[in-house]
Amino acid sequence: MTRRMALAGIVILAAVICIAYQPALRLNFYGDDYSFLETAGRSSLTQYLAFYFDPRLQTGWYRPMQGLLFGVEWLLFGGNPVGYHLVNVLVHLANVLLLFALVQTVSRGMWRLALLSALIYAALPLYSVSVFWPGDADFLLTFFYLSSIWFWVMYLQQADKRRFFVLSFIFFLLALTTKEFGVTLPVILLLADRLLVREKIPLLALVRRYLPFAGIYLIYLPLEYYIQSRSVLTNTYGYGIATHVASNFIQYLTWLAFPWGLPAPLNYLWLVAALALLGFFALKKKNMRLLFLGIAAVLAFLPVTPFPWFFTRYLYLAVMATAVVMASLVEWVATRLVHARWLAPSVSAALALVIVSSAFGSASAAADFAELGRQTRVPFRDIAQRHATFPEDTYLYFVNPPTLTSQLSGMFFLRYGAAVRVASDESGSQRANLRDHANAYVIYFDDQRRTRELPVDKSFSIEARPSLPITFTAPIQLEDFELASANVKPAQAIVVILYWRARARMAENYAMRVELVDARGAVLAQAEQTPRRGQAPTSAWLSGALVADAIQLPIAEHVPPGAYRLEIALYDAATRQRVPIVDARGNAITDRVVIESIGLVE
Repeated sequence: MTRRMALAGIVILAAVICIAYQPALRLNFYGDDYSFLETAGRSSLTQYLAFYFDPRLQTGWYRPMQGLLFGVEWLLFGGNPVGYHLVNVLVHLANVLLLFALVQTVSRGMWRLALLSALIYAALPLYSVSVFWPGDADFLLTFFYLSSIWFWVMYLQQADKRRFFVLSFIFFLLALTTKEFGVTLPVILLLADRLLVREKIPLLALVRRYLPFAGIYLIYLPLEYYIQSRSVLTNTYGYGIATHVASNFIQYLTWLAFPWGLPAPLNYLWLVAALALLGFFALKKKNMRLLFLGIAAVLAFLPVTPFPWFFTRYLYLAVMATAVVMASLVEWVATRLVHARWLAPSVSAALALVIVSSAFGSASAAADFAELGRQTRVPFRDIAQRHATFPEDTYLYFVNPPTLTSQLSGMFFLRYGAAVRVASDESGSQRANLRDHANAYVIYFDDQRRTRELPVDKSFSIEARPSLPITFTAPIQLEDFELASANVKPAQAIVVILYWRARARMAENYAMRVELVDARGAVLAQAEQTPRRGQAPTSAWLSGALVADAIQLPIAEHVPPGAYRLEIALYDAATRQRVPIVDARGNAITDRVVIESIGLVE
């Protein structure tokens, strides 16, 4: 391939990327972006590096390179999303160009095949979220992944090998510390060695070639196991072999077979046909390149199949193999119909149609992504519209927020800086400590999911009867409670945060009832729920563990102003029988906790 042809290919690919992904520059942040940004903004340099590089501090994964990228972007762009999205698009362009270079190198100069592969891949809507979302690590992982493969191929093909080996190894380390997918890279390098280059080499020399990679495995795999054993993600949602693994595997294959998507059962029929065609050329015709692509595609998505969900964005790397296979099929047909006058315009028109439809699909995906981001910002936006500023040391405590607390916290940090701290009952194991801050609000959501604010009164003091801690005949203890204020307005809600502790493991499931009662004993409002709205059943409580449970008690508009009391009861969810409260001697004394002097005010 001449330099002029290479330049032409780069210009064409860059133009396609610019057209397809220009909507990305109008997008805002989304999801984990806010957590990354807040960490970068609140941390000193040493704190930030420790947060991402020290394995002991990891509670999700070990991805220091992703954290490092966000740190650099924060220094360059601050809270401006345009810079972050521009970096994503540029890295995606680099990945497309790496694919172009790799195919051209492996095919030994087949410029048309390389360009077709890159053009088919460049704007697929299948993975567009990975380009739109700065918090997704796949685009950065793929850059390191492909760079390592490219240097490895150069190492296998060139006479001056040492520097290419070192560069490939460095990029392997970068990929491995960007996302866990990088663990499959040495297998891909071995496959490229044995299936693509096929250099004759003694077994001992081959073993020595891959010993450095094996050495990294010996360090990385125990480290990753340690982190995942503590991971909030895997321990909350699960990661393991189950029936969904096979279902996910087939789903990913159907999308790889046709990246634009087909309805069932056409997607399964197409998958069978595609696998048969691939098997024929790879095995029957002994096409080692296609065999390599097939195995590499599967390895690129295999690590995510044990997750109990399915996202096509995980195919950002794997679908490159599909693009090369489709381009190879076009090239194979072209070589056999070289004299057909209709071939060139037909192929050009089909390719243009693919690119245009992909570009439209990416634009549609950008609109969907923007709407999803808008919805997650609703709780933040409602409060931001009511508060131009907040005083120093403001604390916002959310009850059952529709957006993850870590994301809300980042949104408020970008808007108000370090003055505002955000927490919620999401974890269910931490005290709210509403009165530890100069200014605090309890934020809850009404039946229409609109945000409501309860200012925290720091001066009031209220007690329960019997006195805390309160022990039940069930192995449960009520240690404490918190209220925003002793006074509430009609049409608002009383939010009481109860702090429970299990004295032992139990098989039974209990629920809680909160009632607003007047002086005559009439119940004017009530609410019932199992702990944390069913997310923390008492049968799952660990002995000695604290469980924070926020209960929302709406007050109707017709309830007149006056003095009331709250009554809290624990009952068996199966029998509906209340659980008695016992004194220090173990004698039952009552079946309810009473909190006096709750005032409804105009």
